[in-house]
Amino acid sequence: MNELVKEGFKIIRALWYSEKYGCALCGGYPGPICPNCSEELLHPELSRCLRCGKLIAQERVICTDCSEGRGPKHLKKVIAWGHYTGCLKEFIQDVKFGANPMRMMQISRPLADWAIKELPLVDGILAVPMHSARLAERGFNQAEVIASRIHWELGLPILQGVKRVKATPPQVSLSRQERLLNLKDAFALQGKEPFKGRSVWVIDDVTTTGSTLDAVAEVLYEGGAKEVYGLCLAAGFEKVLVPEFD
Repeated sequence: MNELVKEGFKIIRALWYSEKYGCALCGGYPGPICPNCSEELLHPELSRCLRCGKLIAQERVICTDCSEGRGPKHLKKVIAWGHYTGCLKEFIQDVKFGANPMRMMQISRPLADWAIKELPLVDGILAVPMHSARLAERGFNQAEVIASRIHWELGLPILQGVKRVKATPPQVSLSRQERLLNLKDAFALQGKEPFKGRSVWVIDDVTTTGSTLDAVAEVLYEGGAKEVYGLCLAAGFEKVLVPEFD
């Protein structure tokens, strides 16, 4: 009976939220994600590069960079919910820089539903850690906010035990090679027991090259993790250049 009550509450909450607020990204209807945003931003028809999470053509499984050895080496699979542009980009930036983490409640259900279809069930989830200096400046870690919503929706345990020990410049301004060097020795284990023999989703807001997720995955494997996957809200889009013919 308790389970039925819980499920009923979730349905009522979802219906109420969708009716009251409409689309979480653009404000249109119906919510929580309207058909236009789903088509233009989430691109369900496209594949994600299995190694870095970048959105790619459906018939491919690995992007050009990763196929040429310039991608992550330690992740079993990486997925990004949508394309980092437009309303989705504005949403993420509002959560992160607008000090509005509660907005994550608006998308937690569709995000969780999509994630559990794309990734295997795991023993726990881990938010990409933020350095203490940046955490003090911002007041919260957006990756932890996302992880808490995934935990709420799917009941997956939140794991602790990785610390960001080096304050690094933001990845967004760096080249692919610089991103890799930037994250060298940036993360450290606080103990091996939380990860030994476990499968883990590593969660972040945005991935570009997958290097941050990969750096965390590397230390998780040092801690005895069995399998590590990456989950992000958004990623870039690999544009395939079509040759021009005269």
